[in-house]
Order: sequence, then structure tokens, then C-alpha cells
Amino acid sequence: MRERLESLLLVLAVGSAVAIGAKRVGIPYNVALVIVGLLLVVVDVLPNTPMDPEVILIAFLPVLVFEGALFADADSLRSASRPILALAVPGVMISLLGTAAVATLVLALPFAVALLLGALLSITDTVSVLLAFRSVRVPHRLAAIMEGESLFNDGTALVLVVLASRVVSSGAFHADETLRELVVAMIGGAAVGGAFGAVGTALLRRTPDHLTAILASIVLVFATALLAERLHASPVIAVVVLGVIVGKAARRLLEPSRVLALQGFWETSGFALNVLLFLLVGMQIQAEMLLREAASIGLALIALHAGRAVAVYGCFGVLRALTGEVVPLRWQHVMLLGNIKGALSMAAVLSLPSDMPYRDRLVTIVFGVTFVTLAAQALPFARILRFLRVAMTTSDSVLDAAKATLIAARRGQAELDELLAAGLVSRKEHAERRAAFQRRVIGAEAALQTPQGEAVRDHLTDLALLTAQKAAVLDAARRGLIAADTANAHANELDRAMVELPTTHDHGGGS
Repeated sequence: MRERLESLLLVLAVGSAVAIGAKRVGIPYNVALVIVGLLLVVVDVLPNTPMDPEVILIAFLPVLVFEGALFADADSLRSASRPILALAVPGVMISLLGTAAVATLVLALPFAVALLLGALLSITDTVSVLLAFRSVRVPHRLAAIMEGESLFNDGTALVLVVLASRVVSSGAFHADETLRELVVAMIGGAAVGGAFGAVGTALLRRTPDHLTAILASIVLVFATALLAERLHASPVIAVVVLGVIVGKAARRLLEPSRVLALQGFWETSGFALNVLLFLLVGMQIQAEMLLREAASIGLALIALHAGRAVAVYGCFGVLRALTGEVVPLRWQHVMLLGNIKGALSMAAVLSLPSDMPYRDRLVTIVFGVTFVTLAAQALPFARILRFLRVAMTTSDSVLDAAKATLIAARRGQAELDELLAAGLVSRKEHAERRAAFQRRVIGAEAALQTPQGEAVRDHLTDLALLTAQKAAVLDAARRGLIAADTANAHANELDRAMVELPTTHDHGGGS
């Protein structure tokens, strides 16, 4: 136990130093971690420590998945639900089968093992993509599609990893049984996640402070995962649904300080596990095996991108034919090039049983593919967005500062009004503090009264009006006031108007 603790501390120390250095020089920390991990493997510095697959499955995956889901915007995900579902269900299946077919032909793997490799490589990594989206502004709908696809893609792909690993271990495949297990896992996971999400919403409302809210969220996450596992449902899908519901409830019900504390805890936990995973994989492989499998890694990359291309362009082509919903071709290119592997793929491959056939080779190939996609795709991803003319030019810093001040001051005034209504501040204190906020509001509005500022405000107004119109049409269909087909057609027109809405920064970013 002492030796394991020392090894763990060594890994954390190395990972922390690398992450700090990466942030200081401005590169994604996961890229730096995987590069350093490879170097440490080559020079044989990391101790070769066996990893219990159950620890990865029970302790790591729920935290990584919940942390991503907690930050998701449920309303944005709902507005982009059709593209997200197209990629997360049929898209994953197409990507898996395409990758497996190519892998079987070029890597000489048994088809069951090739399917498992395809499932492992169907998992995407949102960390690199979202880091690029923060540094380079992109259309909000594109960000929502990629974030939502990753969340639900991960759930579907990890279910397929479990099913494929059972086939590899047992050597037998029964189509009807596998299909039944897949349906039970997905529907059961969503049901368990929804039930615990309702419990979590009620629980969060009653927590007296941020410490109890954090503790309650920890219990919820692991209780959801363990119960889903016991019911043969998907723990990952259950935790994804839980995270989206709890995140929305927290932002609606809790005061900002408690929401920040909750998000800060899970962000820190996810970051620590990312650091551990990138270096733990390095402890499982040997440098000579990595060199021996270099050709296999290159071929796996070809298979991965071929399968992804069929999934992205094929699914959106069918979606457009069936529903009329248009996803711009440039966005589809971003989704292909944003197919980056990361911590979840490595966690999934490490969770495979230690005695499984081909396990060492799969670990090596997944690590190699992760390394190449992070170094060759994640590192220049911001430049790729600009090249594809998807990125919006960075706005004027003065206008951005004015908008931030205006948003913060308006929120401060609203919070003061609530405190006054609750009797927690005196009228005198309320008047003084509200006047201070109002001075900030006046100053920010003055900065926005320029021609460029007016254009920014006009764009935001147009976007808000289109969003409100779409919500009203869909609500009317739910209430039976208009036909569903009419509502969907009108909603598609509004979506197209939002996609084509010109901005003051870039007139080609959404087309």
C-alpha cells in the first residue's frame, strides 16, 4: 500500500507540474500530458504499476462523465437535439462498424476485437474541443451540437465497449441477446439517471450550504452508477442524464456562490483524474511495444477517420432529407477534424479485464491514437477553426468588458432585490448598493452606444427573438394548437435563420 501511494503521489506531482507548465505556455494541458507521458514511457521513468480495471470502471468513469454533463447547457442541448441524437446513436454505430471493418482488413484483428477497438475509438474527448472553443469563438449552436454529441456519444460508445468486450472474452456472439442488452442498457440508464436527477433536484433545494450540496452530489453520482450497474443498465448514460438534470436544477435553484462551489469541486476532480489517466496509461505499456505497433496505430487512425467521415456526412445527409434540418458543411468538417481521443478512451481501455485477449495491444493502439490526435489535431484546432472560417473574429476588448460589466451589474441588482424581499438587507443598504450597481450599468451602456456596440446588441436581439419564436411554436405543438409537422417545418426555418444570422465579427462563420 505504501509503494502504491508513493507511485500515485509521483504521478500526481509529475502531472501537476506538466499541467502548470502547459497552462503557462498556453497549450491544452491534455496535449502536454500525453506528450510527457510518451517521453516518460520511452525513457522508462514511470513505474510499471498494474491497474485494477474495477477502479477505473467504478471510480474514474462516473466522475469524468458527470463533470462534463454538469457544465452542459440543457436548453442548448434540447434545441440541437436532432443533430446530437443523429450522431450519438446511428452515428456511433456507423463509426464503430466502419472503423471495425477497416481494422479487420488492415490490422488482421479478429472481427470481435476490431469491433471492440472501433467502440473504444468512437469515444470523443470534449476537453480539447471546448478549450479551443473558449479561445476562439464559434457559433453557439455548433458548440452545443459538439458538446451534446460528445456527452451522449460517450454513453452509447461505452455501452458498446462493454458488450464487445464480453463477446471477445466469451468468444460467442448472439445477435438477439446483444441487441436486448443494448436496449436495456440505454433505456434503463436513461430511466435511472432521470429518477436520480429528480431526487437530486429535490435534495439540492434542501441543502443548507455548498459543503452539503457537494457531498450530496458525490453520493448521487456513485449511487446512480452503482444502481445502474446492478440493474444491468448503463452507468455512463445514467450519470450523463443525472449530470444534465442536476446542472440545470443547480443553476435554477441555488445561489451563484453554491453553484460555483459545486462546479469548482467537480472541475477539480475531473482535472485530477485526467492527469492521472494520461500518466497511468504510460505505466501500462512498454516503449518497445509502442514502436512495434507504430504501423498499427497509423492504420487505426485511417480506420478511425474513415468511419467518422461516413458517420458525420452520412447522418447529416439523411437528417436533412428526412427533416429538412441543415447542418452547414463547414460545421461537419469541424466535427470530423474534432474527432479527438482523450481520457475517456484511455479509461475505457484500462477498464478491460486484465486477462482479455489482445488487451495489451488495444491499450497500446488506443494510447498511440490518442497521442497522435491530441498532438496533430487538438494542438492546432483553433487554427483549423479559423481556416474553415467557422471561428468568429475576437470582438473588441472594450465592448466585451462593457458587456461583462453590464451582465454582472444587472445580476447584482436582481440579487439585491431578492435579498430585500427576503428581509436580509435593510432598505438603506439596498438603495446604496443598488445605486452603485446602477452607476456601473450606466457606464457599460455608454460604452455600448457606439456603432459597433449597437451592431452587437442588434445581433443578440435578433438571436433572442428567433429563439423565443421557436420555443413558442414548439410549445404550441405540444399543447395541440398546431400540427407537429407544421411546427417542425417552422422551427427548421427559424433554425436556418439562426445559423445564417450575420454577426458583426464574421459574416461567413455560420454558413
